[in-house]
Amino acid sequence: MDPSIVEHYQTAAKVHNLCRKKANEMIQPGVKLLDIAEEIEALTLKHGCGIAFPVNLSLNDIAAHYTPPAKDDAIVSKGDVLKVDIGVHHEGYIVDAALTLDFSGDKEVANLLAATQAALEAGFSNVKEGVSVSDLGKAIEETFTKYRVDPVENLSGHGVDQYTAHCSPTIPNVESGDSDVLENDCAYAMEPFGSIRGNGRISEGSQIEIFEIDEKNNMVRSPNARKLWDFCAETYDDLPFAERWLARDLDMSDFSRKIALRELVKFGALQAHPVLREKKGAMVAQFETTMLINDGKVIRLV
Repeated sequence: MDPSIVEHYQTAAKVHNLCRKKANEMIQPGVKLLDIAEEIEALTLKHGCGIAFPVNLSLNDIAAHYTPPAKDDAIVSKGDVLKVDIGVHHEGYIVDAALTLDFSGDKEVANLLAATQAALEAGFSNVKEGVSVSDLGKAIEETFTKYRVDPVENLSGHGVDQYTAHCSPTIPNVESGDSDVLENDCAYAMEPFGSIRGNGRISEGSQIEIFEIDEKNNMVRSPNARKLWDFCAETYDDLPFAERWLARDLDMSDFSRKIALRELVKFGALQAHPVLREKKGAMVAQFETTMLINDGKVIRLV
Protein backbone atom coordinates (compact mmCIF):
# COMPACT_ATOMS: atom_id res chain seq x y z
CA MET A 1 0.00 0.00 0.00
CA ASP A 2 1.39 3.37 -0.99
CA PRO A 3 2.54 5.34 2.09
CA SER A 4 0.39 8.30 1.02
CA ILE A 5 -2.72 6.09 1.20
CA VAL A 6 -1.81 4.99 4.73
CA GLU A 7 -1.44 8.67 5.65
CA HIS A 8 -4.91 9.42 4.31
CA TYR A 9 -6.36 6.64 6.46
CA GLN A 10 -4.45 7.87 9.49
CA THR A 11 -5.68 11.42 8.96
CA ALA A 12 -9.26 10.16 8.80
CA ALA A 13 -8.64 8.10 11.95
CA LYS A 14 -7.47 11.16 13.90
CA VAL A 15 -10.64 13.03 13.02
CA HIS A 16 -12.74 9.96 13.77
CA ASN A 17 -11.20 9.89 17.26
CA LEU A 18 -12.34 13.49 17.76
CA CYS A 19 -15.84 12.59 16.60
CA ARG A 20 -16.10 9.66 19.00
CA LYS A 21 -14.84 11.85 21.83
CA LYS A 22 -17.53 14.42 20.98
CA ALA A 23 -20.16 11.67 20.95
CA ASN A 24 -19.14 10.45 24.40
CA GLU A 25 -19.14 13.99 25.77
CA MET A 26 -22.48 15.20 24.43
CA ILE A 27 -24.72 12.14 24.37
CA GLN A 28 -26.89 11.83 27.45
CA PRO A 29 -30.61 11.50 28.15
CA GLY A 30 -32.53 14.50 26.84
CA VAL A 31 -30.24 15.25 23.89
CA LYS A 32 -31.82 15.26 20.42
CA LEU A 33 -30.56 12.72 17.91
CA LEU A 34 -30.58 15.44 15.26
CA ASP A 35 -28.26 17.63 17.33
CA ILE A 36 -25.86 14.71 17.83
CA ALA A 37 -25.70 13.91 14.12
CA GLU A 38 -25.25 17.51 13.04
CA GLU A 39 -22.55 18.20 15.65
CA ILE A 40 -20.50 15.17 14.63
CA GLU A 41 -20.87 15.80 10.91
CA ALA A 42 -19.90 19.47 11.35
CA LEU A 43 -16.86 18.45 13.39
CA THR A 44 -15.75 16.09 10.61
CA LEU A 45 -15.87 18.89 8.05
CA LYS A 46 -14.27 21.42 10.40
CA HIS A 47 -11.15 19.26 10.63
CA GLY A 48 -10.73 18.90 6.89
CA CYS A 49 -12.26 15.48 6.31
CA GLY A 50 -15.35 14.31 4.48
CA ILE A 51 -18.44 12.50 5.74
CA ALA A 52 -18.29 8.92 4.48
CA PHE A 53 -21.95 8.31 5.36
CA PRO A 54 -24.55 10.05 7.53
CA VAL A 55 -24.05 9.52 11.24
CA ASN A 56 -26.12 6.48 12.22
CA LEU A 57 -27.89 6.80 15.60
CA SER A 58 -29.79 3.58 16.15
CA LEU A 59 -31.81 3.11 19.35
CA ASN A 60 -32.60 -0.16 21.11
CA ASP A 61 -34.03 -2.72 18.65
CA ILE A 62 -32.89 -0.62 15.66
CA ALA A 63 -29.57 -2.08 14.54
CA ALA A 64 -28.45 0.27 11.76
CA HIS A 65 -29.25 2.85 9.08
CA TYR A 66 -31.20 5.27 11.25
CA THR A 67 -30.05 8.82 10.80
CA PRO A 68 -32.41 11.52 12.05
CA PRO A 69 -34.60 13.23 9.46
CA ALA A 70 -34.84 17.01 9.23
CA LYS A 71 -36.88 18.45 12.12
CA ASP A 72 -36.59 15.17 14.05
CA ASP A 73 -37.55 15.64 17.72
CA ALA A 74 -36.41 12.17 18.88
CA ILE A 75 -34.19 12.23 21.96
CA VAL A 76 -32.03 9.85 23.92
CA SER A 77 -33.99 8.68 26.96
CA LYS A 78 -33.18 6.84 30.16
CA GLY A 79 -33.40 3.13 29.42
CA ASP A 80 -32.05 3.52 25.88
CA VAL A 81 -29.18 1.74 24.16
CA LEU A 82 -27.73 3.89 21.37
CA LYS A 83 -25.47 2.69 18.55
CA VAL A 84 -23.29 5.51 17.15
CA ASP A 85 -21.78 4.63 13.77
CA ILE A 86 -19.52 7.27 12.22
CA GLY A 87 -17.79 7.34 8.83
CA VAL A 88 -14.94 9.77 8.12
CA HIS A 89 -12.86 9.95 4.96
CA HIS A 90 -9.80 11.82 3.77
CA GLU A 91 -9.51 11.98 -0.02
CA GLY A 92 -11.97 9.08 -0.11
CA TYR A 93 -10.07 6.77 2.25
CA ILE A 94 -12.66 5.75 4.83
CA VAL A 95 -12.51 5.01 8.53
CA ASP A 96 -15.76 3.37 9.64
CA ALA A 97 -16.16 2.69 13.36
CA ALA A 98 -18.96 2.46 15.91
CA LEU A 99 -19.65 2.31 19.62
CA THR A 100 -22.68 1.63 21.78
CA LEU A 101 -23.77 3.74 24.75
CA ASP A 102 -25.95 2.28 27.50
CA PHE A 103 -28.39 4.42 29.48
CA SER A 104 -30.47 1.50 30.70
CA GLY A 105 -28.87 0.57 34.02
CA ASP A 106 -29.80 -3.03 33.11
CA LYS A 107 -27.30 -5.81 33.97
CA GLU A 108 -28.37 -7.91 30.99
CA VAL A 109 -27.76 -4.95 28.68
CA ALA A 110 -24.38 -4.33 30.30
CA ASN A 111 -23.49 -7.94 29.54
CA LEU A 112 -24.65 -7.39 25.93
CA LEU A 113 -22.23 -4.49 25.52
CA ALA A 114 -19.40 -6.40 27.17
CA ALA A 115 -20.05 -9.37 24.88
CA THR A 116 -20.07 -7.23 21.74
CA GLN A 117 -16.84 -5.47 22.68
CA ALA A 118 -15.21 -8.79 23.51
CA ALA A 119 -16.42 -10.25 20.20
CA LEU A 120 -14.75 -7.40 18.33
CA GLU A 121 -11.48 -7.96 20.18
CA ALA A 122 -11.66 -11.72 19.58
CA GLY A 123 -12.22 -11.21 15.89
CA PHE A 124 -9.49 -8.62 15.61
CA SER A 125 -6.97 -10.81 17.46
CA ASN A 126 -7.27 -13.33 14.61
CA VAL A 127 -6.76 -10.82 11.80
CA LYS A 128 -3.82 -11.49 9.52
CA GLU A 129 -3.13 -11.77 5.83
CA GLY A 130 -4.72 -14.94 4.47
CA VAL A 131 -7.13 -15.63 7.34
CA SER A 132 -10.55 -16.75 6.18
CA VAL A 133 -13.53 -14.55 6.98
CA SER A 134 -15.29 -17.67 8.25
CA ASP A 135 -12.59 -18.15 10.89
CA LEU A 136 -13.06 -14.54 11.98
CA GLY A 137 -16.80 -15.15 12.22
CA LYS A 138 -16.15 -18.27 14.28
CA ALA A 139 -14.08 -16.31 16.80
CA ILE A 140 -16.81 -13.67 17.03
CA GLU A 141 -19.59 -16.24 17.38
CA GLU A 142 -17.76 -18.25 20.07
CA THR A 143 -17.29 -15.09 22.13
CA PHE A 144 -20.98 -14.22 21.96
CA THR A 145 -21.80 -17.78 23.00
CA LYS A 146 -19.60 -17.46 26.09
CA TYR A 147 -21.61 -14.42 27.15
CA ARG A 148 -24.96 -16.04 26.26
CA VAL A 149 -25.68 -13.32 23.74
CA ASP A 150 -26.94 -13.87 20.20
CA PRO A 151 -24.79 -12.66 17.30
CA VAL A 152 -26.86 -10.91 14.66
CA GLU A 153 -26.43 -13.45 11.90
CA ASN A 154 -27.43 -11.34 8.91
CA LEU A 155 -25.27 -8.30 9.63
CA SER A 156 -21.56 -8.26 8.94
CA GLY A 157 -18.33 -6.36 8.56
CA HIS A 158 -16.92 -5.58 5.15
CA GLY A 159 -14.11 -4.25 3.06
CA VAL A 160 -13.66 -0.53 2.48
CA ASP A 161 -12.02 1.18 -0.47
CA GLN A 162 -11.53 4.68 -1.80
CA TYR A 163 -14.95 6.37 -1.92
CA THR A 164 -16.53 2.96 -1.27
CA ALA A 165 -17.97 2.48 2.20
CA HIS A 166 -18.90 -1.19 1.66
CA CYS A 167 -17.17 -3.70 -0.59
CA SER A 168 -16.16 -7.35 -0.51
CA PRO A 169 -15.39 -9.41 1.39
CA THR A 170 -18.14 -9.85 3.97
CA ILE A 171 -16.82 -10.45 7.51
CA PRO A 172 -19.60 -12.41 9.22
CA ASN A 173 -20.65 -12.49 12.87
CA VAL A 174 -20.84 -16.30 12.74
CA GLU A 175 -18.86 -19.14 11.23
CA SER A 176 -20.10 -19.05 7.64
CA GLY A 177 -18.00 -21.49 5.66
CA ASP A 178 -17.10 -18.66 3.28
CA SER A 179 -13.71 -19.25 1.65
CA ASP A 180 -12.84 -15.56 1.16
CA VAL A 181 -9.66 -14.44 2.90
CA LEU A 182 -8.20 -11.11 4.01
CA GLU A 183 -5.62 -9.83 1.55
CA ASN A 184 -2.57 -7.60 1.80
CA ASP A 185 -2.81 -3.89 0.96
CA CYS A 186 -6.51 -3.72 1.81
CA ALA A 187 -8.74 -2.05 4.41
CA TYR A 188 -11.50 -3.77 6.38
CA ALA A 189 -14.21 -2.80 8.85
CA MET A 190 -15.07 -5.41 11.46
CA GLU A 191 -18.36 -4.79 13.27
CA PRO A 192 -19.94 -7.43 15.48
CA PHE A 193 -23.59 -6.89 16.37
CA GLY A 194 -25.02 -8.65 19.42
CA SER A 195 -28.66 -9.06 20.41
CA ILE A 196 -30.72 -10.00 23.45
CA ARG A 197 -34.47 -10.60 23.78
CA GLY A 198 -34.75 -11.03 20.02
CA ASN A 199 -34.17 -13.43 17.16
CA GLY A 200 -30.52 -12.76 16.35
CA ARG A 201 -31.62 -11.45 12.96
CA ILE A 202 -32.66 -8.11 11.50
CA SER A 203 -35.17 -7.14 8.85
CA GLU A 204 -35.73 -4.03 6.78
CA GLY A 205 -38.16 -1.48 8.16
CA SER A 206 -40.29 0.90 6.13
CA GLN A 207 -38.41 4.07 7.08
CA ILE A 208 -35.66 5.22 4.72
CA GLU A 209 -33.39 8.17 5.53
CA ILE A 210 -30.18 7.15 3.72
CA PHE A 211 -29.65 6.82 -0.02
CA GLU A 212 -26.74 6.19 -2.36
CA ILE A 213 -26.35 7.09 -6.00
CA ASP A 214 -25.99 4.51 -8.76
CA GLU A 215 -23.99 6.06 -11.59
CA LYS A 216 -25.00 3.30 -14.00
CA ASN A 217 -28.74 3.93 -13.82
CA ASN A 218 -29.32 7.62 -14.39
CA MET A 219 -31.96 7.59 -17.12
CA VAL A 220 -34.79 9.43 -15.41
CA ARG A 221 -37.31 11.65 -17.14
CA SER A 222 -39.02 13.98 -14.71
CA PRO A 223 -37.28 17.35 -14.20
CA ASN A 224 -37.27 17.12 -10.40
CA ALA A 225 -35.82 13.61 -10.40
CA ARG A 226 -33.13 14.68 -12.86
CA LYS A 227 -32.37 17.80 -10.79
CA LEU A 228 -32.05 15.76 -7.62
CA TRP A 229 -29.91 13.06 -9.26
CA ASP A 230 -27.56 15.63 -10.81
CA PHE A 231 -27.20 17.40 -7.47
CA CYS A 232 -26.33 14.15 -5.68
CA ALA A 233 -23.87 13.10 -8.38
CA GLU A 234 -22.07 16.43 -8.11
CA THR A 235 -22.15 16.71 -4.31
CA TYR A 236 -21.77 13.39 -2.52
CA ASP A 237 -18.81 11.65 -4.21
CA ASP A 238 -20.88 8.48 -4.80
CA LEU A 239 -21.08 8.00 -1.01
CA PRO A 240 -24.28 7.50 1.02
CA PHE A 241 -26.22 10.65 1.91
CA ALA A 242 -29.15 11.63 4.13
CA GLU A 243 -32.46 13.01 2.96
CA ARG A 244 -32.08 15.73 5.60
CA TRP A 245 -29.00 16.96 3.72
CA LEU A 246 -31.16 17.41 0.64
CA ALA A 247 -33.79 19.22 2.72
CA ARG A 248 -31.05 21.62 3.82
CA ASP A 249 -29.05 22.06 0.61
CA LEU A 250 -31.34 21.50 -2.37
CA ASP A 251 -33.92 24.06 -3.47
CA MET A 252 -36.92 21.75 -3.75
CA SER A 253 -40.14 21.40 -1.77
CA ASP A 254 -40.50 18.50 0.65
CA PHE A 255 -43.26 16.99 -1.48
CA SER A 256 -41.31 17.24 -4.74
CA ARG A 257 -38.16 15.88 -3.11
CA LYS A 258 -39.92 12.81 -1.76
CA ILE A 259 -41.58 12.08 -5.12
CA ALA A 260 -38.23 12.47 -6.89
CA LEU A 261 -36.49 10.14 -4.42
CA ARG A 262 -39.23 7.55 -4.88
CA GLU A 263 -38.87 7.71 -8.66
CA LEU A 264 -35.08 7.44 -8.53
CA VAL A 265 -35.22 4.41 -6.25
CA LYS A 266 -37.91 2.77 -8.41
CA PHE A 267 -35.76 3.05 -11.54
CA GLY A 268 -32.51 2.03 -9.81
CA ALA A 269 -30.84 5.42 -10.06
CA LEU A 270 -30.60 5.54 -6.27
CA GLN A 271 -30.12 2.72 -3.80
CA ALA A 272 -32.20 3.04 -0.63
CA HIS A 273 -30.83 1.90 2.74
CA PRO A 274 -33.86 1.12 4.92
CA VAL A 275 -33.66 1.19 8.69
CA LEU A 276 -32.67 -2.27 9.96
CA ARG A 277 -34.48 -3.62 13.03
CA GLU A 278 -34.45 -6.60 15.33
CA LYS A 279 -37.62 -7.98 16.90
CA LYS A 280 -39.62 -5.38 18.84
CA GLY A 281 -38.42 -5.35 22.44
CA ALA A 282 -34.94 -6.61 21.57
CA MET A 283 -31.74 -4.74 22.39
CA VAL A 284 -28.88 -4.59 19.90
CA ALA A 285 -25.28 -3.49 20.46
CA GLN A 286 -22.53 -2.76 17.92
CA PHE A 287 -18.82 -2.09 18.13
CA GLU A 288 -16.66 -1.55 15.06
CA THR A 289 -13.11 -0.79 14.01
CA THR A 290 -11.31 -0.22 10.71
CA MET A 291 -7.96 -1.86 10.03
CA LEU A 292 -5.37 -2.08 7.28
CA ILE A 293 -3.21 -4.99 6.22
CA ASN A 294 -0.11 -3.26 4.89
CA ASP A 295 3.05 -5.15 3.93
CA GLY A 296 1.70 -8.11 5.88
CA LYS A 297 1.24 -6.07 9.07
CA VAL A 298 -2.12 -5.29 10.66
CA ILE A 299 -2.74 -1.62 11.50
CA ARG A 300 -5.72 -0.85 13.70
CA LEU A 301 -6.82 2.67 12.87
CA VAL A 302 -9.28 3.31 15.74
